[in-house]
This record gives sequence, structure tokens and C-alpha cells, in this order.
Amino acid sequence: MVRDIHFDVLIVGSGAAGLSLALQLPETLSIGLLSKADLHSGSTSWAQGGMAAVLHERDSIESHVADTLQAGAGLCHEAAVNFTIQRSREVVDWLIAQGVDFDLRNDQPDQEFREFHLTMEGGHSIRRIL
Repeated sequence: MVRDIHFDVLIVGSGAAGLSLALQLPETLSIGLLSKADLHSGSTSWAQGGMAAVLHERDSIESHVADTLQAGAGLCHEAAVNFTIQRSREVVDWLIAQGVDFDLRNDQPDQEFREFHLTMEGGHSIRRIL
């Protein structure tokens, strides 16, 4: 039996991008989220431990881009890498505004100005993984 389902907006993809879009839409809209399989089968759940962003004064966009291009072994589109990394801090700030509670360092006494707890994963020359 075929059943019609109607939404104001249908988002194709249930990963980080699709879910982020859903959070940006007005709550007055009915939103459908379409996934090719179950909600935990997308690539977002395969992320090793977090997301990479330029967050520390010793890091730079140029360094992050260089690391990404080297790790990508010629498969990365350099303009897309630059675009993404240049906006990494903005994305972290947006995620915090959405309620994401990133880990902070415990070894800093001033609670108001604590830094993020950053880790390092393969391909990175500095700690930049949240």
C-alpha cells in the first residue's frame, strides 16, 4: 500500500550536513529527513574522534591546509579545502551556540578562559581535533 507523506522541506542525507540544515530551518516547518539506510550508517558516525579546526594560536589556516592536502595524497580539491578550513572556527562557534559541549582542558585554573582540549590524529602536525 502506497502512502503519501508531505513535508514543507525534505532533507536528503542524515549526516552532519543534513542535520545542521534541519537545525537552521524554522520550527514552524514540517521537516522530513531522508537517509539511504538507518540513521547511524552515514559517514559522520565513522569520524575518528571529532572534527578538525584552527583553534590555537600556534596553529594556522595555512598549516591546516598543507596537512590536509598532504594527507589527501592528491585527492583533495584545494579550493574546497581552503574554503572549509577558513570557516572552521566559525563552525565550532555555531556548534557551541547549538549546544554542543566540547571538552575543555582541565589543567587551567581560570575557568572563564579555558582552552579546548585538542587531540592530534594522523595527518595533522599540531593538535586541532575537538
